[in-house]
Amino acid sequence: MTEQYLLDLQDVTVEYDYQGQHFAAVEGVSFGILKGETLGLVGESGCGKSSIGKSIIQLPPPTKGKILFEGKQLSNLSNRALQRMRHNMQIIFQDPVASLNPRRKVRNILSEPLIISGVKEKKQIEERVRFVLNAVNMNPDTTVDKRPHEFSGGQCQRICIARALILEPKFIVCDEPVSSLDVSIQAQILNLLEDLKRKHDLTLLFISHDLAVVKNISDRVAVMYLGKLCEIGASMEIYEKPLHPYTHGLIGSVPSILYENKKIRETELIGEIPSLMNPPSGCRFRTRCSRSEEKCENHEPDLREIRKGQFVACHFPLEY
Repeated sequence: MTEQYLLDLQDVTVEYDYQGQHFAAVEGVSFGILKGETLGLVGESGCGKSSIGKSIIQLPPPTKGKILFEGKQLSNLSNRALQRMRHNMQIIFQDPVASLNPRRKVRNILSEPLIISGVKEKKQIEERVRFVLNAVNMNPDTTVDKRPHEFSGGQCQRICIARALILEPKFIVCDEPVSSLDVSIQAQILNLLEDLKRKHDLTLLFISHDLAVVKNISDRVAVMYLGKLCEIGASMEIYEKPLHPYTHGLIGSVPSILYENKKIRETELIGEIPSLMNPPSGCRFRTRCSRSEEKCENHEPDLREIRKGQFVACHFPLEY
């Protein structure tokens, strides 16, 4: 089945050292993304979402496991081959202002990837810069000679998206691209990403802690908790009939005046998130789960298919 995936993560672990302690921010995560698909990756802060996104781009590479892009294992590539591969894989960072060099003009920020990739003709570079700025609905004539501080947060994010598009990639990691923006600007950026996806045949990994945002942009949704994948499936199935108690609680915590699913909203997440330095044994969610039993403490659940296309890592999944 993995042959059809554009991107395939197999048992990926990402480890860090912090103040003399060694811990895994991501442990044993596996999933694939189909060509042309948007996969939403959600979970509370600190669950390992951004670590997954950065490991895909090899910033840094995962400690264990495999990441395959178009069937090629990225960690096996030489530096030169990885540089060529990155033409097809780009990332939009969470903070648009911090990810742009404040000393450089937009013209130079957008030109740099082309120059590094070997494009030398100034006319070709100029044409490409103007094209991507038009693609993100910014006027090149009034944009190219300004620096980041002269733009709003939403405009800076559009410039970051333009930078991600400049090399005509096939796949983009969107690492919480709207979390720092006003709600009205969020909608504009999300609509822009949807339009660009269709026009440029893009595949997206959309990382967010906002389930309402992910619901509207994703074909499938993957839910993470404390470095582990706990559920993955089609977007509407996840939101209408979540199988994992954690997913159930996350959806119930989304603010709404409609209360369209009263059953879900009656469930709240309780307790504090454990530390990744010392995660619970067995199921990591058991310390906050009202359905926890002795089996949950002693045995870690495997990710298994409960409904067609919907997988969950839970000994006692929800029933409907």
